[in-house]
Amino acid sequence: MHVLSFEKRFFEIPPTDRFPLVFGAAKEDRNQTPRLRTKDENHFDEKRRRNRVLIVGRMRELALYRAEVLRQAGFEVRTPENEEEAIAIVKGGDFDVAVFSYTLPSETVQEMAELVREHCSDCPIVAIAETNRVDRRIAPDAIALAADGPPGLLGALRRVVKQR
Repeated sequence: MHVLSFEKRFFEIPPTDRFPLVFGAAKEDRNQTPRLRTKDENHFDEKRRRNRVLIVGRMRELALYRAEVLRQAGFEVRTPENEEEAIAIVKGGDFDVAVFSYTLPSETVQEMAELVREHCSDCPIVAIAETNRVDRRIAPDAIALAADGPPGLLGALRRVVKQR
């Protein structure tokens, strides 16, 4: 028997063969076999799907730092190691928001932005910039100033996710 503490009550939940431990089972449901959700039953709930972020930057350590901050805020983050991997992720569409850092050359950002618009047209683009001026050809949906640090990036991401 497993014992769980929930709101200062203790529940004993019997393990089953298929499901060794069932969390949060109501008293009347304990003896019933848990039911698996199907894909139609929000296998990936909409909120989680909107939180997949792709961060592309030339300075890997900075991208990894930003990724860790975003993960702590509840985002799923991908940080490709090189341009080829970033292109493969964009073409696969395995993200919901693309973040491009000011550390990348503007030609690279422009090419990546075009790929995002081509392969994931409803995915917003956030540009991390040193100033509020960003190349019009990139046309980001939001700008996060590098000087604002992680709170600025989180604010920009929350704005674009909320707009979707």
